[in-house]
Amino acid sequence: MKNNKIKVGILFGGQSVEHEVSLESTEALYKNLDKEQFFPILIYIGKEGRWRTMDEESFIKKDFSHKTNHSFIPWLQDSIPLANPDIYFPMLHGPNGEDGRIQGLLELAGKPFVGANSFSSALAMDKVVSKTLLKNAGLTVGDFLYFEANDFFHIKEGIMEKLGYPLFIKPCSLGSSVGISKISDEEQLKPALDLAFQYDQKVIIEKALDMREIEVSVMGNKEINVSRPGELIPHNEFYDYNDKYIDGKTCFHMPARLDAETEEEVRVIAGKAFKALFLNGMARVDLFIENQTNKIYINEINTIPGFTEISMFPKLWELEGISFTELITRLIDYGFDYHKKHKNLATNSHG
Repeated sequence: MKNNKIKVGILFGGQSVEHEVSLESTEALYKNLDKEQFFPILIYIGKEGRWRTMDEESFIKKDFSHKTNHSFIPWLQDSIPLANPDIYFPMLHGPNGEDGRIQGLLELAGKPFVGANSFSSALAMDKVVSKTLLKNAGLTVGDFLYFEANDFFHIKEGIMEKLGYPLFIKPCSLGSSVGISKISDEEQLKPALDLAFQYDQKVIIEKALDMREIEVSVMGNKEINVSRPGELIPHNEFYDYNDKYIDGKTCFHMPARLDAETEEEVRVIAGKAFKALFLNGMARVDLFIENQTNKIYINEINTIPGFTEISMFPKLWELEGISFTELITRLIDYGFDYHKKHKNLATNSHG
């Protein structure tokens, strides 16, 4: 009976270009959630921003037309009482889900939730801020520049002075490789910038390295667990959106083909990166290993990583003997634990 189960409010969809990716991750989360222990409450956030409950039958059929036409936002006149989950599980990729906004709302409401707190989520989402903090923590990041306005002359001038080609042009606060271009000369620069600025007011420009792409899963709060590394070999010039979610032609090596010393170094660096951004709950740390030098670079950290059954985050934990279902349970436990400790801290500060 659901009365004896922990109610888990799964937040999915969202106002982001990664909306469809969230639906795929949520399907896997729902399928692998331990239904003997947890009762899922599906809370769909439409592209227009409305929060609605969704019944199981409609969700399984992917029928988003049959939803309660109400909002959970308390300041709207048509709001309905919260379904009142015991804990929330945000499965929202990208802006308005992974950047601290939803997390801040839940913190204000005093609700436990899975994953990083609002402050750390915002830090990790901004590639410029996160790279600056990682660098200050003594970790290696690739050379980069950033610009807040599409001032083509100054961007071009900065590239020639500090970076050179080839380059990656990226929106500063987006995931799933949306809006990213790899360019090899100045002729390709303006179209790449125009694309990136469609998604963000700030664009980061990074020197493209001759490297291997390595990913590591991390979870925990004060004490963390770090998985063995995995390696991806992109089918296209880089691991873009089509290859991630449509074509699926990238090859994976799990674990990555690394000698024991390099593997251990990668795991240590991933753990340091997680702590450098004050993270909790879960994250996937993306790294590069430069081919000529074997130098290890931090690329970025995803606080709500891809969560499908073929995604690197759960697959790497499978290498450690942790099933998808057990992984979800652990993440929920971390959410409760973090909320309890920080709730006590807040209470003590006012005592």
